[in-house]
Amino acid sequence: MRLFSLSGLTAGEKIELALIPMVSLAFSLLAPVLPRQIALGSLLLFGFAMLLTQSLLRDLWLLASIPHEATQEPGTAAQCMCVESAVGATGVLAGIVVLGAGIGHPVVMQGWEWALCILVVGFLGYSIKDFVFEWNPWSVRREKNHRNIIVRWKK
Repeated sequence: MRLFSLSGLTAGEKIELALIPMVSLAFSLLAPVLPRQIALGSLLLFGFAMLLTQSLLRDLWLLASIPHEATQEPGTAAQCMCVESAVGATGVLAGIVVLGAGIGHPVVMQGWEWALCILVVGFLGYSIKDFVFEWNPWSVRREKNHRNIIVRWKK
């Protein structure tokens, strides 16, 4: 019984899955120059900014890799948003609020903890990348390529 198979993944997905542990390893090697203590708000801001950066890099990869003719597909209007973007933006706002309000104590981060943080954020971003949530009616659904969805706030 196979728990995980790479056969159904695109080349971009395979590259992303390979890059996540490599970036995590790079952070563990950079640990001596990373802060040992970081404010909770700064850590939240950093983690969720990394999630949004991963999403942005994936979107740029998709835009660069699709043929020009495919970009001419008509978009579908929907009252929805990418879960990854919503989680990332909410986390960044939470980090700003926590940081601005001075809430929380400093968090001590060892080198392996920085690497683990990056690894968790990377795999979280990868696992939620294909989901969108719709607010009218409320639902969460898998939308493999949601680049052609035009977000509408009202019907």
